[in-house]
Amino acid sequence: MEIVERELSRRDFMRRTATLGAGAMVLAALPVAERMIAADPAIAAVRPDDAILQAFADTVLPGRKAAKTDLGDEIDPLAIAGVDTEPGAVEADALRAFHDPLIGFDALEPTFLSDLNGRALQQGGLFLTLPYDKRAAAVMSGLSFDNPSRVLWEAAAAVPFAAFCAAAEHPIGTSVNASGYRVMGYPGAAPNGYRGASYRRKLSVERTRHGSLP
Repeated sequence: MEIVERELSRRDFMRRTATLGAGAMVLAALPVAERMIAADPAIAAVRPDDAILQAFADTVLPGRKAAKTDLGDEIDPLAIAGVDTEPGAVEADALRAFHDPLIGFDALEPTFLSDLNGRALQQGGLFLTLPYDKRAAAVMSGLSFDNPSRVLWEAAAAVPFAAFCAAAEHPIGTSVNASGYRVMGYPGAAPNGYRGASYRRKLSVERTRHGSLP
């Protein structure tokens, strides 16, 4: 039981670390966002747009078409371009992660959406209506090393990764309830342990003194 509890604690630590890591990137981007708003106060009036955030998440970690997320939230029908056959960041609840107070991306959202929309127009239209290759081009321009607001884009890109790779919005993420884990082949948490686990089993008599882990 102690081993299982230790393993659960480790996985919870990994999930929390991913969430707080994305939060740290958001914190680092705040001064950039403040400077951009100071230069153009109209940015602060940009309205939140969940559909565009979902479309951005799908551009960073593309996935299959879906109507609902793992946790049952609605997915905008235009958000997912559908360039992959497996679940992506949107289905893994990236939008919840964008609005997670522990991550704090809401403070960056107006500035980020303003920059994203401007770069999308350079690709020929509103981000939500662009085909995937045009969306990707807009995102790549934002992540370019010659972009002075690159840190803002890095913070935005970290959020879908936290949702997908760390099941950040799941209290207990498993391959059953977290599509990111399922795609990666990671079983996730196991309250009752795993059958066939290697604890106390012999591994290699050639490389260890007694043929098993200490």
